Formats: sequence, C-alpha cells, structure tokens
Amino acid sequence: MRLYTFAFIILLLSVVLPDVFFYFKLKKHRAKLILHLLNFLPTVFFITIFAIMKFADIHSYQPSSFQFFMWMNFVFMAIYLPKLVYIIFHFLNFLINLFLKEKIYLIRYAGVLTGMFLVILFAHGAFVIPRNIEVRKTEIEVSGLPPAFDNYKIVQISDIHLGSWGKSYSYIEPAIQKINEQEANLLVFTGDIVNNYSQEMNGWDEYFLQLKAKDGKYAILGNHDYGDYSEWDKEEDKVANLAAIQQHISDFGFKLLTNEFVQLKKDSGIIELLGVGNWGKPPFPKYGDLNRALAETDSATLKILLSHDPSHWKGEVLAHKNIFLTLSGHTHAAQMAFNMYGKLRSPSAWVYDEWDGLYQEGEQYLFVNRGLGFIGIPVRLGVARPEVTVITLRTKK
Repeated sequence: MRLYTFAFIILLLSVVLPDVFFYFKLKKHRAKLILHLLNFLPTVFFITIFAIMKFADIHSYQPSSFQFFMWMNFVFMAIYLPKLVYIIFHFLNFLINLFLKEKIYLIRYAGVLTGMFLVILFAHGAFVIPRNIEVRKTEIEVSGLPPAFDNYKIVQISDIHLGSWGKSYSYIEPAIQKINEQEANLLVFTGDIVNNYSQEMNGWDEYFLQLKAKDGKYAILGNHDYGDYSEWDKEEDKVANLAAIQQHISDFGFKLLTNEFVQLKKDSGIIELLGVGNWGKPPFPKYGDLNRALAETDSATLKILLSHDPSHWKGEVLAHKNIFLTLSGHTHAAQMAFNMYGKLRSPSAWVYDEWDGLYQEGEQYLFVNRGLGFIGIPVRLGVARPEVTVITLRTKK
C-alpha cells in the first residue's frame, strides 16, 4: 500500500513536532537520558512505519499487512493525539499566565486529563464498539404497496471491508446471528466488501453462506471494490481482480446486481429490485448507470434501489418517483458520531447531506447504513456502532 505524499508530510510533522516540544520540556527539567530516549523512541518507530507505507513495494500486499498498518495508525493516534492536546492546553495555560501575570497550572492539568480521556475513548472504540453490533429497526409506509408485501422485512448490511479484519473470521459471527434472527424476506449488501483486493475474501465463504433470507440475497459493489485505490502493472490485473471479487460475492451466496434489476414476487404482487455500480461525486467514480438498470423495468411497478453512495439519491434517484426506497452505505458515519442534545453530530455531515439513518423526500426514502467494518483506523467512536438494518414495509393507509 502507498501513503500519499501530503499525508506523509502531515504525519511526519505530527510525530516530530510534539516530540521536539517534549524534548525541550525534559531538558528544562534536566531529565535523565533514558527519558530522552523514551521520548524519541516512538518518533523513530513511526517515521519508519510511515516510510514503509510511503515507499514499500506495492506488489507485496497481503490482507495481514493492511491490518498491521491500520493498527499502527491506531497506536499512532492513541499516542500523539493526547500529546497534541496537551500541547494546546499547555499553550493556553501559558497565555492565561501572561494575562493574569501569575502562574497557574489548572489548564495544563486539564490537558493531562483530556489526553488520558482520549486514550480511554480510543481503546473503547477499538476493542468494544466494533464488536457491539446494533440492530436498527425502522418501518416505512408505502403508497400502493402490493398487499402481499405488507410486513415485508428487508435486512441491509454494508461496508464490511474484509481486508481490515485479516483472518479474524470470528468477528462476523455475532453479525451472522443477529442477521439470521431477523428471519428476513430479503437480505441486501450495499457495497465495499473489500478494501482493494480479491484475496481479502479468501476464507470467508463458510461464514457468508450461513446468512439466510427467504427471498434471496443481493449485493452491489462499492467504491473500494473496483481496485481504484491501488496501482496495477497492467490494466488486465485490475480487471482480473474485479472479476475475482464478483466471483467471490457469488460464492458467498449473493446475486450481484450491476446496473440491472430483478423482480421480487409474492403471490400476485411484484416489486422490482435494482442495483447499480458505485455512483459518487468527485473524487469518487461513477460506475453506476441508473438508466440502464431501469431500461427494461415496468414504469408502473414500485422499485427499491441499492446504490452504495448516498449522494446518488439527490443526484439522480429522486427524479424517479417509483423508486420508493434507496439503500446506501459508504459514509460509516465517519466512524465517529456523538449524540449531542438529542441530535447526532459527525464529521460525515461536513461532506454528506445524508450520512446516517432514514431520510424522506415526499414518498421516497433513503436509508444510510453505517456498515459493519472500518477503514483507515480500526476504531468506531461514540454512537457510530456497526449496524445491521431491518426495514419493514407497511401499506400506507
């Protein structure tokens, strides 16, 4: 894997500058040599790690190596975020001392406590929350819903990112249990089954094959599933990687929908289920072709759409009034969301208008699933728990 140059520079500065600050603090207090060495030991370690991430051979990828670098990101943030926070509080304490013309240390102590809280928060977000799967249930009322589909139960999962788990197969077992407990009519997966490579899916077959749904299991691709975040010697290698991912999805027991549709039939009632490739705003690619998926559908039939990126909903989908429900993932709720005074707050809101949960425009709905996995750093903070979504359709009276 490669680390982009800008990110590499920012990370180096994030390592070096705090440790230089603490070097002068230790020097001021005439600390022993061992403390100076311990202060710079993380610096040497992380500069080495980031250099490997920047310059390592991109062909040496293994899922386990990706998992290793993710955990290194976690250790880095658990060490250096508290340091940076303490430095900020220390500077504020310095300014207050200048203003008051006397020495107080309260703000500095608050920095120490805040740094300790961050370490605990990150540890909880890494070792507790990712395995604390939420089953989130909602009902939507649909005008003109065929009577046979009243009380129809759809279970949605998304963004598993198998490469982030390496060979930790047991991770998915609680999710399997929670999914099967719902006794779903339909199970859908809304993209990003891998981080980049098809070999991330090796060994997972027996687990995905345990997933059950009365009327079938369907999947679409997400932005990570196309191999766009890797460098390839030949275009044929990228094409082969995508083909292998598609084959794995089929081997997992899912029908992959790539700009196409299927009919869901119950008694005399029909709903059309559409699935498109990833459709996102720049820098995310537009592989999705909604018009192609709709081309042979019945305009009078109600439709459900699987589309990985929720920005597609306002970008194209709302213009098609017979698509009453769109199911998306992608955002992960930034793996960081907090309930503040009854309202969810997350960095995702800076990028996406719709980033978590149920949204409605007229009689059209969008549900954005937070995903089961993670990417970048193996942490979920606050209420950004991994999720299994259960949507029950009701006839609008």
